[in-house]
Amino acid sequence: MTNIQDQSSLEKAKLKNRLIDEWPGSAFYEPNAIRAMQQKVDKIALHMQKQLDEHEEAMRNTQKIFEQLLQDLDNFAICFQEAFNSDQEKTGNEIGIIERVERLPQHPLDARIRCQIDPDRSVGILNILWHAMSFTTRGNTKPLALSRPGRPPLFTGRIIAFNGDFLDNQIHLQNAHISDQLNREVASLYIPADQSAPAVMQIKHLHNEETYFHQADAARRFLLKVVEIIGGGGFFHEQ
Repeated sequence: MTNIQDQSSLEKAKLKNRLIDEWPGSAFYEPNAIRAMQQKVDKIALHMQKQLDEHEEAMRNTQKIFEQLLQDLDNFAICFQEAFNSDQEKTGNEIGIIERVERLPQHPLDARIRCQIDPDRSVGILNILWHAMSFTTRGNTKPLALSRPGRPPLFTGRIIAFNGDFLDNQIHLQNAHISDQLNREVASLYIPADQSAPAVMQIKHLHNEETYFHQADAARRFLLKVVEIIGGGGFFHEQ
């Protein structure tokens, strides 16, 4: 009876050892394999930590520049109001009207030229007459790199400029996936972690042609360029 039990235990041990040997993960039980695995994990973790550090630094720079852009939105609205008012005064003087031309009550310039910032300060919208242009930092949720043909990728934060009102429920930009939002992208400003490196503006309709700005004045120059692109364009009648 004892021999039978011993033989059964021996068979079970052999079966267990055979299953362990056949299992692909059995190599992890070997001391050398564990060390090799730890070395590989350490290498990957070091690479990911570098990406994380660079991403966080780029996001600090991006948020700083975006705050400057949000502050400039109001200044741009005021500048456009003054410019349109000046044009109205010139038109009035040319036809012999001394006093300032009255604004049409149904279309006051103050209502048609304005800016709006969402509560979490991740979206800014500038309205100029029939145009709406939106700027956002949403989508900067993980390290992303700007492709550089022939050069290493550049990890950056991103400010995206859209044609349209980001918060307009009819446009559905706010709740759309980032890939769907990019259908209305006008341009993007990419801000690297290194503050001495230039910010890179890519203009979508010019096949992502790149323009470089010093980070100190990147917000204003990017905003002005986007306003120029959208305001200088026009619309065609639908057929």
